[in-house]
Amino acid sequence: MGAVDGENLKTIAGEIQRLIDSEESGVLVVVIGSSGSAPGKVGAKMLVLVDGQIYGTIGGGVIEARVMADALNALEDGRGPRSARYDLDQLGMSCGGQMTVYIEPLSAPRRVLIFGGGHVGTAVARQFKLLGCVVTVVDEREEWANRERLPDVDVIVNRPFAEYLAESPPSQKDHVVIVTRGHEQDQLVLEEAIERRPAYLGMIGSRKKAKRSLDVLRDKGVDAELIKAVRSPLGLDIGAITPEEIAVSLAAELVVLWRRGVLPADRVAQPPRPPARKVRPPVRPVEQEASAEGDGQEDGA
Repeated sequence: MGAVDGENLKTIAGEIQRLIDSEESGVLVVVIGSSGSAPGKVGAKMLVLVDGQIYGTIGGGVIEARVMADALNALEDGRGPRSARYDLDQLGMSCGGQMTVYIEPLSAPRRVLIFGGGHVGTAVARQFKLLGCVVTVVDEREEWANRERLPDVDVIVNRPFAEYLAESPPSQKDHVVIVTRGHEQDQLVLEEAIERRPAYLGMIGSRKKAKRSLDVLRDKGVDAELIKAVRSPLGLDIGAITPEEIAVSLAAELVVLWRRGVLPADRVAQPPRPPARKVRPPVRPVEQEASAEGDGQEDGA
């Protein structure tokens, strides 16, 4: 390995460490196949950041620009590492040849901050650990939020919500889930979190409760766009009832956000109801027709 290659590797390694420390994302590209006059030789490396900045090179020119675009697409589509083969003639490069690159997205783990360690909070925490998230559960009740009930959670905080939020407010990278034991505490967390513009802000409750809570925000002059971003009731409408089903509906909603970049404008619609089956009234003798007026309203008609 030459001095220049060594310096490039050192720079790339240092930048990857910075991405890890700052919980940012990027894409590592390595040339794993090269033939003809392809400019990138096997082992050449390039780190692509989300803003388009690069460290290292795989040969420059049209091929590098094309690989950069494919690398950023790989970061967005969430399908994980892949290899890609490029025919340089088809890219209009006079040098000719072929290049194969390995593309590995380096995504920071997503953070989920759950306020409430009850039945729903516990189910939500378990679900998001299965999705590889960094999960924090906040609940002052140690008998609910503890290692016995939440063995896989990354952080458990047994402090009052207001106290915790004052010292550790959510960031724009956090996914905030509000499932406390009461409406007042839900509202407290909602009002403290909304101004922080988290990546996701959802609160459990009925549509009636949601309207009342959002009306309080409007009365307090909270920006309409921030209110519009609140997901309450949280989760996709899959008819969830149990804590585990609610956790699945919430996970589905966030997968939509992560994979498509936006939340659905509305909850997933319930499947259409089948049309009411019209039941033909029984045939009656002619002499009974007069006495049957007003009858014949079948259930579901």
